[in-house]
Amino acid sequence: MLSIEALPFVNWIFWTSLTAGSMLVVGLTELLGGTTRGYRLFMAWLLALFAAILLLSEMNLAPGSIADDTAPLRRALVWAFVAATVAYLLASMAKLPRSGLAIGAGLIGAFALATLAAAGGSLSTPLFAAQLILAALALGAVNAAMLLGHWYLVTPRLSPTPLRRMMWLLIVALVLQGLAFGLAVLMVSSGPLGGPSGWLTWLRLGVGIVLPIGITVLAILASRASSLQASTGLLYIGLAFVMAGSIAAASITYLTGVPV
Repeated sequence: MLSIEALPFVNWIFWTSLTAGSMLVVGLTELLGGTTRGYRLFMAWLLALFAAILLLSEMNLAPGSIADDTAPLRRALVWAFVAATVAYLLASMAKLPRSGLAIGAGLIGAFALATLAAAGGSLSTPLFAAQLILAALALGAVNAAMLLGHWYLVTPRLSPTPLRRMMWLLIVALVLQGLAFGLAVLMVSSGPLGGPSGWLTWLRLGVGIVLPIGITVLAILASRASSLQASTGLLYIGLAFVMAGSIAAASITYLTGVPV
């Protein structure tokens, strides 16, 4: 069974991936243009809330745990990430230049994820770090896209280009996750595919990677219509699947050491 000691880290990975990935996607989208100020301000407040939850998760990681080797650096990065998120919120409220703040915060969060991967718990640190960063991109893209979809209900003349960019980024992140999954099984161990935890591994692949790719393709096709309600509805489903896959992936890694 998954060690109780690892469960707080699975929670930490989820909130870091969701918040950092969303910050990075929002920053890149704002840099390229096409979204409304209302959406950007809403995302700034939401991500500040997510960052607060992440900070609480970090403070509740017990000393003497599996990630003690990199704990000081990881904690410093979390504080820096939270500070950058708050700065992004303040800049958004004051209408100051801020896309660089969001991108910088997202990169800090990605570095924090890589730092956790380097602490152990996996048989391949590079693959573990890659999977965590790709999970952040996938979660960030699907979360930002699903929420952006709601703005088309009140701003029908808003260009669908930013939404499509997010969905294409989601597909790229998921395809790369699938490739990393294959590398982990071929080069590290195929053990997770069988045994008591085999069902969880196949669930991670099917529900967390394959199905979201298909759903996102359908959402892109649906975005050609005058109304984007169908795309938004599909992204709701995609968000649930990507979340489930990300949690399953972190759990399987700490359970078997194989970073799928």
